[in-house]
This record gives sequence, structure tokens and C-alpha cells, in this order.
Amino acid sequence: MRSAFAHPVDDAQRTFRAALSAMAEPLLPRPLPVLPPVLPGLQAATAALLYTLADQDVRVWLPALPDETVSSLRFHTGMRLADLPEDADFIIIAAGMPLPDLMSLKAGSAEYPDRSATLLIEVDGFAADQVEGSGPGFAAPRRFGAAGLPKNFWREWQRNHARFPLGVDAMLISDTHIAGLPRSVRIRED
Repeated sequence: MRSAFAHPVDDAQRTFRAALSAMAEPLLPRPLPVLPPVLPGLQAATAALLYTLADQDVRVWLPALPDETVSSLRFHTGMRLADLPEDADFIIIAAGMPLPDLMSLKAGSAEYPDRSATLLIEVDGFAADQVEGSGPGFAAPRRFGAAGLPKNFWREWQRNHARFPLGVDAMLISDTHIAGLPRSVRIRED
């Protein structure tokens, strides 16, 4: 069994605050304050978010990962695994994986828009050269880019945003940094 955070409560609280800040100021990459030991098949920041956000009340869809990684995540979080991305509360998109059809994922409802899925998408790194984002959480439009995003990601994100206030949210994850991408973000491609 792999170890998780060295100080589970404090480290999860610090990570949760960083995730909230990332969603409040979208497309502004920020370092995670603490990282757990690496789990085979996942970036350290992805494991940190799962240790923080997953519990017995959520369903997580995972790509094919080594058994020891899945066992460790389940042991430390109590999360339940979803067979299909459409059934999951959190969907892990490991580096290089294709994007599932965003329109098929949990998008919430008019009464409960918060009952939607969140994608945790691993990327190779961040830059400022792909799109311009605006909307709630932006003092002014912000340039942003992420290397290694799934093909047609920004086009699919625009379709997702068109359903607002319904739709999915995303967290873009490099090895040590995260950038929030709530469904409220308007994207303009160059």
C-alpha cells in the first residue's frame, strides 16, 4: 500500500484551499502547497486532488492504472469506482488520453446545477498562447494555454459553456500546478 499525505488532515485542507482558489481565479496556474508520494500512472498533483476531493460519497472514473495505484486511492479515500465516465462525479483524464464526450457527462439540473461532473485533466505544462478566457473570476480577460490537452479540447469546452449554468467543470493539472476551469468561463480561440 502506497502512503498518501504525510499529514492527512492538514495537507488535504491546504490542497482544498488551493483548489478553491484555482476555481475562483480561473486559468491562473498555481502550485499545490504539498504533494503526496507519486502513484504509478498519475501525476503527483492528480493524486493530491484525489486524496483531497474523493470520499465514499463520490464515484470516480479512472483510466487503466496499476492495481497498486487503484488500491491505494481506494484505501485512503474510500471512493467508489464508476464503470463509465457518464456515471462519475470525478473523471480522471491521464496525460495523452482522449476526451470523453462532454455532453454525455453529468451536467447537473436546473434545481441542482452543482450535481455535475468535474474532470481532472493532466497536461504537460502551462503557457499563455492558446486561448483567452473571461467571465466570473476574471478582473480582465486572461491569456492561457496548456500543452498536451486532448484534441479539440477548446472547441468542446465552448460547447460545454453554452449549457451554462449546467455543464461540467475541469481542473487542469501539471505535475505540481493546477488551473481551474469552471463551466462559467468563456473561451475565445485565436
